[in-house]
Amino acid sequence: MMEQEIKKQFWGYRLLGIIDTFIAVLFLFVVLINFAVMGFSTSLLLPVFISLSVLLYVNLATVFARYVMVKGGYIRYRLKDWIKVNAYVTLTYAILVIILISWKLNDAHFLKEVSTAVNVPVSLLVNVCIFFVVCMALLALHVLLTLRYLRRFADHFRDPEIPS
Repeated sequence: MMEQEIKKQFWGYRLLGIIDTFIAVLFLFVVLINFAVMGFSTSLLLPVFISLSVLLYVNLATVFARYVMVKGGYIRYRLKDWIKVNAYVTLTYAILVIILISWKLNDAHFLKEVSTAVNVPVSLLVNVCIFFVVCMALLALHVLLTLRYLRRFADHFRDPEIPS
């Protein structure tokens, strides 16, 4: 009974988590495509780091939601630290992407050049950019909620006691 009430209480957060999972899978494909196209180039280290941080954040936030928020269980402090570190990287990336794309959407000349270079209509390019901004905004919202819930459920993080 209690588990059903908790599930109802956090349905929005869990829905955002499902959407974020799809975003994380998209990141995984982008990383794999970049490796296939460019090889193991050192210029890929930052995108790989960011993509892995997003993937780790989404997976660990799902574990946190399932075991702590829904089941009321306990997880290790180390997992909380991993969630927080990857959440900050993910949030920073999402905010930077939102700012950059929003800035470039106002530059008609830039959109025309990119449209010509990739042979895609400008309207489709704008729609894809807006979709990506919405995805990043949802990801940022999920991160902010996760950081809030980490504080709210702080008593659910414990390290196992070592027998002496």
